Amino acid sequence: MAERGAPRLFTVAEANALLPRLRDILAELRAARERLLHIQEQLAERIHGGARSNGHIEPGGETAQLTAASEAAQRDMTRAVRAIAELGCELKDPDRGMVDFRTMRDGRVVYLCWLMDEPEVQFWHELDAGYRGRQRL
Repeated sequence: MAERGAPRLFTVAEANALLPRLRDILAELRAARERLLHIQEQLAERIHGGARSNGHIEPGGETAQLTAASEAAQRDMTRAVRAIAELGCELKDPDRGMVDFRTMRDGRVVYLCWLMDEPEVQFWHELDAGYRGRQRL
């Protein structure tokens, strides 16, 4: 068991066991991000493209609704990122669905590296190497 505050260390089997849950969380994160981008486009069109006002957001109006939807999408994204961290994993690239798991290899801490479209954890890299330093297990 890791000391309080110390990063969790995973075996390959433990990391693989989390993949179904991580896939769900990453799907939620992507959906929230796509919603946010769509809402931001709508807001930009509204602000720059036509709907002129006197600078005030009309309560209950479309801009207010879009702003509320944007805030909800941001909360959903934050919740997903937090859920990944609570599992003890590190989200490295939300666009690619890249998650790292700390592990022990040859007496030192390294990362197991997984991408959302990979069937299981198959790679590792040094803590400072990043994706380009990935090596097959």
